[in-house]
Amino acid sequence: MNKLNVRRVLILVLLVGCAGAGGLASARGETGTADRLIGMPVRTPGGEDIGSIIAVVPGPEGQEAFAVLGYWVFPDTQKRAAVPFGALACEEQYCILKTTRDSLEWAPAFVFEDELVRRDLAEDIYRYFGVQPYWTDEGTKR
Repeated sequence: MNKLNVRRVLILVLLVGCAGAGGLASARGETGTADRLIGMPVRTPGGEDIGSIIAVVPGPEGQEAFAVLGYWVFPDTQKRAAVPFGALACEEQYCILKTTRDSLEWAPAFVFEDELVRRDLAEDIYRYFGVQPYWTDEGTKR
């Protein structure tokens, strides 16, 4: 298997694994891919449009662990936030972020997506969004 196919298999496994936790796969058994998520609009539980998913990136264990959300704070200023898949519920047309726009502003910051493989930063982000990191002992007991 080449690297691209291995990556796609890992993404598919992660997406299917999130289905039971209200993650990215639909409750109807549908699964998505990272390609399907890129560009997906993101809303708050109240229906407010926040932004869109601009990247899917790995965490400390090398598995796809974060959706990077791009959102506008001013007409000429866009910010990014890394969001654990467990903090998103995706449907066919959009994803719902299980928090408010205001709380997104205070999410742990990163400069480069490569930083998200740092265990301390990744755990801070997961816990900020109320999601147990899958690579910890507690996360593997699901």
